[in-house]
Amino acid sequence: MKKLLLFNLLLTSFFATAQMPDSVRVSIDSALVVMQKNSLYSKNVDWAKVRSEVFSAAKNATNSIEAFPALKIAFDALGDKHANYWYYGQNYMLPNPELNARQSDSLKAKWKKGQVFGKEMIGEIAYLNVPAMPVNKQKDIDQYANWMRNAVAELAAKNPRGWIVDLRMNTGGNIRPMLAGLSPFFSDGIFGHYIDSNGKLLGKYEFKNGDFIMDGQNTASVTKQIASLSKSKVAVLMGAGTGSSGEGVAVTFQQRPNTKSFGEKTAGLANTTDGFVFNNQQCYFLISVGYLADGKKKILPESVKPDAIIKGAESYFDLKKDATVQAALKWLK
Repeated sequence: MKKLLLFNLLLTSFFATAQMPDSVRVSIDSALVVMQKNSLYSKNVDWAKVRSEVFSAAKNATNSIEAFPALKIAFDALGDKHANYWYYGQNYMLPNPELNARQSDSLKAKWKKGQVFGKEMIGEIAYLNVPAMPVNKQKDIDQYANWMRNAVAELAAKNPRGWIVDLRMNTGGNIRPMLAGLSPFFSDGIFGHYIDSNGKLLGKYEFKNGDFIMDGQNTASVTKQIASLSKSKVAVLMGAGTGSSGEGVAVTFQQRPNTKSFGEKTAGLANTTDGFVFNNQQCYFLISVGYLADGKKKILPESVKPDAIIKGAESYFDLKKDATVQAALKWLK
């Protein structure tokens, strides 16, 4: 029965591909190969079945743009909610209604105002908001890292009793400027690895002499050097708005001594992605390729859980009314 089903799938795929232009067939096949060979979730997909369904759905496509809806069959089969697919001017990301429902109105309103480096003293406690950092050019990485470091230095100069590092508005971006700016909080050592679905090591990151290092390379040029904060008491806040590299920062802090995390589970995107350009640079797939692991190479869940679950109301415009901030303050004091 299984052999008959496979034969029918292959036959359907053959007739579908035989009727379409070569350019369309090649563009679809290239997209499927990129996903099958590189996706973190590739082993969860029956590729013979998906390939047949995609080509069958695209059988009447006269160009690659018209074939794009058929490829959504493969995107949905992978289930990669961290992925972003660009294909001949069109774009697709998997919907995530469960995550959207978990994000509070206060959080969404704060996002609309724009993400900033929030810093203030709450009594004797330093409060630091670490926003998303969607940058890739080295000059931008350096700039964001210095903004982050300058904020840390300004608060450190006030000699706080403890720190709140708020990651709840951090949807991700580039982890390099985040941890380069925050490196005074960490002692020297390896804090993270990236590992693919076959157990192959893709990379690692560490702190050394006050710098944030990835795969042996310093990630940013930071001008302001300050005294180590590696022994400071730190409360880390996380929630449904904490995603991607924001989650990476969260798990890095969780390996740090004298640290406790508060809030709710994160967005569930704690993995590493890579981008693939193909079809004469007309297509770009950013897909999940590896798990995030700690300094000892233990693979971590893709959704990060805080040490203390806080279910109270979020209030990003008035921290005095924010239940998670108040829980952190109570622990720090």
